Amino acid sequence: MTDDTYRVHRKLLNEADANRVGKWASLWADLIHVDMVLLARVEISDIAANAFHRRALWESAIVSYGRMAVSDRRRKLDHDDLLREARGARGVEFNDILMNWRNSHVAHRLSQDIESVTVFADYLHDAPDVLDSIGVSVSAAGGPSNDSPMVVEFTEHVKALRDTLWSSYLAPPAELIATRGPQGVMNPAVDEPADRMTLHLTLWSRVNGTGM
Repeated sequence: MTDDTYRVHRKLLNEADANRVGKWASLWADLIHVDMVLLARVEISDIAANAFHRRALWESAIVSYGRMAVSDRRRKLDHDDLLREARGARGVEFNDILMNWRNSHVAHRLSQDIESVTVFADYLHDAPDVLDSIGVSVSAAGGPSNDSPMVVEFTEHVKALRDTLWSSYLAPPAELIATRGPQGVMNPAVDEPADRMTLHLTLWSRVNGTGM
């Protein structure tokens, strides 16, 4: 049941704390994307017919996760503290493993462990001197199996980062803004274009307080 008398008018905030919350929320949204993609990949059976689908999902997860490090020109955030708070030294170590996937294979083709290329000549078996064909074989990893330790830890890693982001980097500064009163209030927000996917995070409300 909804209350038709309930109305709010939304205004944009333009202050340092609000801008920082927005940057962390952008990362939180990327991590949600990673989580949903890994979940979708579990539903795709690991057979040859699904190889490209599974690879696309895996690379989407890796690329979205990698934006945590490579989007520093826009976000300008230090992620080491987040990684350590969420998972200790293992958080930093596993982040390096994921970024190696991103840098050595998904974004670039550098690691022969993840992609190999061979050019070959086939000769007839019964006539060894007769050239039959020239070919090339490109063997690229489509990502680990669903039950592999890496995929299991990737899922746990993303959840730990997301939970820590919310509890330490998103909700507390939102409560600070609410307690002291918003500053730098700007013009009313405009509706997002219809072709966008919008995530709405309620970090604080007058009824429930901090959105924990």
